[in-house]
Amino acid sequence: MNLNNEKSLEAWRVAQSSIAHFLHNNSFEVWEEKRIGNKRLDILAKRSIRNKTYYIIFEAKHYSKVSAGDEDKFLEQLNEYLRILILRELERKKFPRVSKKVTFIGYLVLLNDYGIYKNRRKNWRKNRSFPDNKDLETIWKRNVYLFSSTQDYIQRNLESVGLTFYTQSKIADFFSEKQQ
Repeated sequence: MNLNNEKSLEAWRVAQSSIAHFLHNNSFEVWEEKRIGNKRLDILAKRSIRNKTYYIIFEAKHYSKVSAGDEDKFLEQLNEYLRILILRELERKKFPRVSKKVTFIGYLVLLNDYGIYKNRRKNWRKNRSFPDNKDLETIWKRNVYLFSSTQDYIQRNLESVGLTFYTQSKIADFFSEKQQ
């Protein structure tokens, strides 16, 4: 591994740990490098608020240049992880409970080059994911949110779907000066 790859790997790990620490300090259960099925998620976070459960899958990417093709790959990866998580939850809980009480959030965090946008709006390029199953498609349509941004926008974006955070901490608090 050359020096640039080592620096990139270290930056990715620091960012992943920082995001996990931020979530943990804001009452989330957090698992780094979590396996679901045969996939490895960078971060899986869970928080229950007033009988509603939020699952967030974070994928952190530290590329020197992000192209539109890279974004497509990242989005498909995130969609696949969300599909697996939805199916896992439906094995554990009944459909009415999942459809009314569980929100799934896929979050792509771009750490170095952010491509065209530093912050994508909610449900950026959200396509149908379960075209052959009406119930699963309903969950996908109503309960799944997608975001892509730099770490600066994580808190604001998550607040836009109903999550609350303690005001004394911000995601920027967990990043060193060199990374901001």
